[in-house]
Amino acid sequence: MTATNNAPDTTAEERWQHIEDRLAAIERRIREQSTAAIATIDACLARLDALLHDLAHRPWPPQAFPTPAAPPTPPQPVRAPTASLFGPAGRRRTQTVPDAPQHGPASGHQATGRVSA
Repeated sequence: MTATNNAPDTTAEERWQHIEDRLAAIERRIREQSTAAIATIDACLARLDALLHDLAHRPWPPQAFPTPAAPPTPPQPVRAPTASLFGPAGRRRTQTVPDAPQHGPASGHQATGRVSA
């Protein structure tokens, strides 16, 4: 009860109810996490038991080492078809950039090494 009137003090009851609710939530979370942890430990123990069985019943030293399972490969993206890199005579084609100046003997300009005076 409060000192100012005869009404019961509900704030203390609400506070205790809040604490009890939080304790119940913590208990539920602990139960879920412990169940998951126990399942993980059981799986590890089963794997260890299988390894122990293999070691106990296989010849020693092993004749061949088992290869680990390869991880799954992601699907490769589909590429658009491209032109052949090689021309009809077996020479490699070169790609040119449009509007780029061409250099070398094929462009019509030949360097002579002479400087006109």
